[in-house]
Amino acid sequence: MLDLQGIKEIVGLVSRMQILCEGFDDLNKNSVLTSKVKVLLEVSDKKDVSPNKLKSAVGLAKSNLTLLCNSLIKDDLLTKTRDKFDSRAICYNITQKGQEYLNSVLSQMKKNFEGELAYKNNIKQIETAVKNLQELIK
Repeated sequence: MLDLQGIKEIVGLVSRMQILCEGFDDLNKNSVLTSKVKVLLEVSDKKDVSPNKLKSAVGLAKSNLTLLCNSLIKDDLLTKTRDKFDSRAICYNITQKGQEYLNSVLSQMKKNFEGELAYKNNIKQIETAVKNLQELIK
């Protein structure tokens, strides 16, 4: 069972991980981990992702998700298809261009992580927090 210190470490890990994923530091205040990237991440490893699954995974309201997905479709990063058996149902898939965009974002995140680990050498703290997180979600 986790104690308050374990919860504190997990929250700290989430905060640090979000900062690393977003690429936020004193020099670069541009966010990398946008809703756009979250959608592309969610559909990248799956086939035919429904709007409901996507909504839950990304944490966006249905109307906001629809607008975002329509924008991604317009930019040729995502495709939308109708279900063969139920023409009312739709699903999303990532395009090659979308995968290339996502890979470039992931490469930037990798650089952020490597830089942070090399600079602060805090891998032990991260390992402890990850173990606590794994214990929490078992």
